[in-house]
Amino acid sequence: PGDALAEQKATIAAINKNLSAVVSITVTETITAEKNGQKITQKIKRGSGTGFIISSDGLILTNRHVVNQATGDNGEYRIRFQSGKSYYAQLIGRDPLNDLAILKIFDKNLPTVQLGDSSKLTMGTTVIAIGNSLGRYQNSATKGIVSAIGRNLSASDGDGNNENLTNVIQTDAQINPGNSGGPLIDLDGKVVGINVARDTSGDSIGFAIPINDARNVIDSVKKTGRIIRPRLGVSYLMLDEDLAFEKNLTTTEGALIAASETSPAVVENSPASRAGLMAGDIILEINAQKINENNSLVQAVQKYQPGQTIGLK
Repeated sequence: PGDALAEQKATIAAINKNLSAVVSITVTETITAEKNGQKITQKIKRGSGTGFIISSDGLILTNRHVVNQATGDNGEYRIRFQSGKSYYAQLIGRDPLNDLAILKIFDKNLPTVQLGDSSKLTMGTTVIAIGNSLGRYQNSATKGIVSAIGRNLSASDGDGNNENLTNVIQTDAQINPGNSGGPLIDLDGKVVGINVARDTSGDSIGFAIPINDARNVIDSVKKTGRIIRPRLGVSYLMLDEDLAFEKNLTTTEGALIAASETSPAVVENSPASRAGLMAGDIILEINAQKINENNSLVQAVQKYQPGQTIGLK
């Protein structure tokens, strides 16, 4: 009973530490339509999501698919704190690689979350998801464990958006539509992930982007005011035994360059095309670091700055 009470106290403390820094995001768009020869402008609600404050001057981390609910460039992002205080946010940038985006509200001394270290997560770690569930239940918390780490999959955010996710955390903490962009925290109250999607064909199968995969985005926005990423310019599949068997390959590790539904295997005029990479090539190492389930191609490339030269095997 003492252990259960200690865990309950830790859970409550972890949630309370973060509630003031978790925000609900409402996405609206102003549309001009013509009716009986008159132009009528109206505001339309496109969707909702969650975000959290990562700097006291108002930077907010959320999912790219949350901000993309606005179809044009005239999306408006209404930010609401648990206290009821609300703001309009400016879109700073969308991450081209990961389902991440950064918004900004203009204020100072705002409450912030504390970022943890997602590389230390193991199966069985207790985690709590906080978010604007279904866009109606602001700052709801659900609790579970880390079910698996390093998952690569195609998943849904519950709003009809399917996406390919690499190196994500799987959790049985309930993640509902509207929870997208909210923090996944540990019992110390530190953010270890960004809730992103769920597998709707099962129960309690949710996914979060590891916070370490967002650090480059956070750092580049703090330094330069925009999201800067190095890119190789390939689409790829991470190999495992099943895929290697299916494609009759001799190696079970590495990144197989292959076209996806949305992009070619090798992007024209990219570093990869200039270096002569082709569809069907398998990248085994970058600068002598193996590419495998613990170090995906995208993770390996992100360790470098744009303009640096890397060696591939």
